[in-house]
Amino acid sequence: MDSGEQVRLEDGRILSCIETVRSLPQKRQVFLGDLDGRPVFAKLYLDPGRRQKHWQRELNGINAFQQHDIPTAELLYAGTVGDEKYPLIVLARLMEPVSLKVAWDKADSAACKRLLEDMVAVLARHHMAGVRQADLHLDNFVISEGQIYSLDGAGVSVVEEELGLNDGLDNLALFLAQLSPRLMVSAPELYDLYLTQRGADQGPGSDYLLWQIKQSREWRWKKFQGKLFRECTAMRYRKSLSRLEVVSRCDVSPEMDVLLTDPSSSFSDRDKTHKNGASSTVWTILVGKLPVVVKRYNSRGIFKEILQRFVPGRALVSWVNANMLMFFDVSTARPMAVLKIKRSFWKTESYFLTEETKNETLYRWLLDEARTQEEKKIMTKKVVSVFCQLFSHQITHGDMKEANWLVFHNEPVLIDLDSMKRHRSKILFKRARRGDLRRFMKNWKDLPELFVLFEDEFKAQGLGWS
Repeated sequence: MDSGEQVRLEDGRILSCIETVRSLPQKRQVFLGDLDGRPVFAKLYLDPGRRQKHWQRELNGINAFQQHDIPTAELLYAGTVGDEKYPLIVLARLMEPVSLKVAWDKADSAACKRLLEDMVAVLARHHMAGVRQADLHLDNFVISEGQIYSLDGAGVSVVEEELGLNDGLDNLALFLAQLSPRLMVSAPELYDLYLTQRGADQGPGSDYLLWQIKQSREWRWKKFQGKLFRECTAMRYRKSLSRLEVVSRCDVSPEMDVLLTDPSSSFSDRDKTHKNGASSTVWTILVGKLPVVVKRYNSRGIFKEILQRFVPGRALVSWVNANMLMFFDVSTARPMAVLKIKRSFWKTESYFLTEETKNETLYRWLLDEARTQEEKKIMTKKVVSVFCQLFSHQITHGDMKEANWLVFHNEPVLIDLDSMKRHRSKILFKRARRGDLRRFMKNWKDLPELFVLFEDEFKAQGLGWS
């Protein structure tokens, strides 16, 4: 339905479309509307082969919420619409609704803690009612008038009895896995709260919850990784015989399309060039009002060009690695787009675009005489924390020279990711980890004060490289 369009429902009422919230062509349309003067939220199912199944699954989930007194939006209509008999669900719009994701993104640490505790209580209530949600995205919960409402019944399953404690913790872990790994220091506290909400005296232990969070996070990453090179809600994907292009949906714009048509043509202002070497050229260009860093991977000879036919290439590797770091909440320049163009059998051009993190290198930041010793210690801890985050996922960078560390809003940012690897072999990981640490410490060998600061912090975290 288009904005302003009206349709008559099976019961004679008139539904008006006001604004489309989400549209998946030939699959589903979600829109805000009006039903006989009442603000509503509607879902229209379009998939020719599976629309009835998806509609029924959503309806079953909504009914399960209602039957077990779990706060959810009021169901106003469930039926079909139009000559094509498209299945439709219409829900009453909540008063001043704020998605849990929006509330979470705006919350400070104290507010985040309260939201987490509230969500643990909500999920405990689900589990005691025998309700399990498989799709536990933050956007599937809404806060209205101080209460959390459960939405999106499509991923709901119901059993006659309440979930077992382990099953409930598994589902809680699925929710917590989408949050920053840094928050998992509070997992033991959340575990105790969940047991209290369930009225349980004892359980499998908080280590069980931590393990399940790790497993769920890995599952979520594999699922998200599969979306990096296909058309989906998060990505716009285009591929032909001579061209592969992926753009983050939030960065799609006419200006971005112009840039991607011929990125090299934007390389004109030498004052905005960060690097112009044999292996790559890096420059900044304004896309609309947003400064974007374009990294062009230059040809390195016929042998490398032939190899490009059988391996992803440095730009695509950087695209995957940058998204992986973002997923695991490791600070890096936000990935915006990746482009690979086959000019001929012997020549390929590839580009990786990121949002610019305007600031100085870590090296210059630490050498700034205006910085106090305490500020340098704090930054040292932050940098070592990034190492710990990487190593906790068996990730190594592969080129820890000082130029690959920036400071943005007083936070360390890791860039140049085409040598980054995630290791399956623990032996190879340990060897590569020592290499990362040695190369990083080499940056400070002529600066004893900084060398000692980093050395002490690495030792405090149990990280050695000798």
